[in-house]
Amino acid sequence: MSERDDGTETERTMIIRAAVPTGPVDGTLVHALVQEADGTPIQRHPLDGTTLVVGRVAPAAIVLEGSAVSRRHCMLDRAGDQVTLMDLGSTNGTFVDGQRIQEPVVLADGARIQVGPHTLRYERRRREEAHAAASLASDIAKARAYVNALLPPPITEGPVRAAWTFQPSASLGGDAFGYQRDGDWFSAYILDVSGHGVGAAMHSVSIMNVMRQRALPGTDPHEPASVLGALNDMFDMDKHHGMYFTMWYGVLNIPTRRLSYATGGHHPALLQVAAGGAAQALPGRGAGIGTMPGFRYRTATVDLPADARLHLFSDGAVELAEDVREPWGMPEVTAALCGPGDWTLGPERLYQRVRALSGQRPLDDDFSVITLQLG
Repeated sequence: MSERDDGTETERTMIIRAAVPTGPVDGTLVHALVQEADGTPIQRHPLDGTTLVVGRVAPAAIVLEGSAVSRRHCMLDRAGDQVTLMDLGSTNGTFVDGQRIQEPVVLADGARIQVGPHTLRYERRRREEAHAAASLASDIAKARAYVNALLPPPITEGPVRAAWTFQPSASLGGDAFGYQRDGDWFSAYILDVSGHGVGAAMHSVSIMNVMRQRALPGTDPHEPASVLGALNDMFDMDKHHGMYFTMWYGVLNIPTRRLSYATGGHHPALLQVAAGGAAQALPGRGAGIGTMPGFRYRTATVDLPADARLHLFSDGAVELAEDVREPWGMPEVTAALCGPGDWTLGPERLYQRVRALSGQRPLDDDFSVITLQLG
């Protein structure tokens, strides 16, 4: 309240802005190289202001294995908040974001450095952001370990043996698979959830747990069409944030060698009838799981000869990036899977071929391949 010159009182409103309390903020930038494998951080190398050499052998500060890495391959030099990368005359070159460098290059935050088959990502963060990122990376690593723990171990003995290779395109992906024996029956499946990342991984985990526990009420697990139909109803995409998945599911009666199978939008399985021989696709059609409520799937059957091999795979084995110039499709996939040598080599041989065609960069899609060998 205040008083005017004529003696009357007036009201005056004063607004005082209180300071918003904040915690101490450390503006110091932390620089690091994050070593990745298939898009997954596996090691952090801090850049503390000294010159750092990357090479195949010590005394390089970062030692990377492989014949494509030179003894002294490249060097990083930090001056203040600027990091410069220089190739040291390496045989196979140093690449930044896919381009081979000829002169020293100042790195932008997030730049990806390719040294032989290895990927290093440069990042600079405020100290508290770096701590938060490290904590998040640790949580994601734990989640990935959990997903991997749900995958079945390879089978080396018995009437049906199994070998596989699994590589998500990011830290977490939507591919999943499983198999189990139940007396005279052996069932196997592979699925591919739409999208990538945490959401797709959580969806795939839910499906895997349903399959492991056979938690499909009123469904005969030995009848593939019935299994896919029940999953289609349970995982309606309208009730799961628009996510759906493709799937191949098969059940083998071991004594009769009769395989029953059904597909929901997934690639056909490949049947190889003799070691080193050609393979044929097992035809099958059906809507993606979760896309069409009430869709009726169909079961197909085929009798497998002795020593037959069955190959199951996801999109990542077939669909490469558009800039891959070599022809790639089912004939090339079949040739890699059905090549000579031990039956367990097919999945890894196919993966290495896909990586080579992709320039050893992280894959655009998850990669899953299973080979089942009948005794």
